[in-house]
Amino acid sequence: MINWAEVSTLITGGAGFIGANIVRRLALSGARLHLIVRPQTDLWRLSDVRDRVTVHKVDLLDGEGLRRMVRTIRPTIIFHLAMPSGHPRTAAERLESLQVGILATAHLLEAAMEIGAQRFIHFGSSLEYGRYDRPIKEVDHLSPVTDRGMAKATASMLAEFYARRHGIPVVILRPFSVYGPFENPNRFIPTLLRAAMTGEEVRLTAPSYRHDFIFVEDVVEASLRAAELQVQSGEAFNLGTGTQWTNEEVAALVEQVTGRALRLQIGARPPNPPDTSCWVADIEKARRLLGWEPFHDLSSGLKLTWRWMQAERIVDDQRA
Repeated sequence: MINWAEVSTLITGGAGFIGANIVRRLALSGARLHLIVRPQTDLWRLSDVRDRVTVHKVDLLDGEGLRRMVRTIRPTIIFHLAMPSGHPRTAAERLESLQVGILATAHLLEAAMEIGAQRFIHFGSSLEYGRYDRPIKEVDHLSPVTDRGMAKATASMLAEFYARRHGIPVVILRPFSVYGPFENPNRFIPTLLRAAMTGEEVRLTAPSYRHDFIFVEDVVEASLRAAELQVQSGEAFNLGTGTQWTNEEVAALVEQVTGRALRLQIGARPPNPPDTSCWVADIEKARRLLGWEPFHDLSSGLKLTWRWMQAERIVDDQRA
C-alpha cells in the first residue's frame, strides 16, 4: 500500500468533478499534491482544501514547460484526467478536445517516462466503446460514436501504446455515468435534485434511454486501488455498477429519496449524442484484479448527493 504522505502526486484535471473528489480524498490523507490547471480555471470545488495542494498553472499543450514542471516536482504517481468538459459542438471545440486528448497526453507520458514515474493512471471513458446490446467488456472494440468519445479513445490508445512500447506503468480507467458531490450542476442528476428543492420543471428525453450510474466515491476508491496494486501495465478497467437505469426510473427514485414530487416533461428534451437504450458496464475484471466493486447503489448515492446539495445550498447551474 502507498503511504500517500511520503510520495509526490500529480493530478491533471484536478479542479474538475472526478479530479476534485480524488484531490479531496488524498488531501485529507496528508498527500503531497500537485495540480495542473489552466490559467482561467475556477477552483471552487477545492476552496476548503486549497491550502493543502500546490497548484501549477501550466498549459498541457506546452510540452517543454510541462516537462520542466514535472522534472521539478518528480511525481511518483500521476492521475491524468484533463479534458475539456462536455460534448464538442463546433469545429474549434472538436479540435481542442483532440489536441488535449492526443498532444497533452503525449507530453505528459513523455514527462512521466523521463522521470520514471511509478504509476500513470489515465482516465478514459465509457464513450470510447461502440454501442452494444449487452454489458460492455474491456476487450470490446473501441468504436466511439461521439466526438468526445473519439478524443477519449485516441488518448487511451496512446496511453496503452506507451505502456506496451515504452514500458510506462499505465492503468486505464473507463468510468460510466459518474454522479455525486461537485458534479456540474446542470447535468442530469443534479438537475433532478435541484428541481426537488425548487419545484422547477424538468425536461426529460423520450423514454427508454439508459445509463449505468456510478457514485463518484466509488470511482475515487477504484482510482486509488489502481495506483496501489500491481497490475499489468496497459490494463483497462470499466468503472460502473453493472445495472442500468432509464432517465424516468432515475426521476422516480429521486422522488422516493427526496420525498418530493417532480414536475416532468417527458419527451421534451432531445437526447444527448451518446444516449442509447443499452449502456451498462461489465465490471468483472475490476472485481478480479483490483478487488473493487461499487459500495453504493443508486439509491444510497442519491441520498448522499441530496444531503450534500442541501448542505451546500446548490440551487443554481452557473458553476461548471
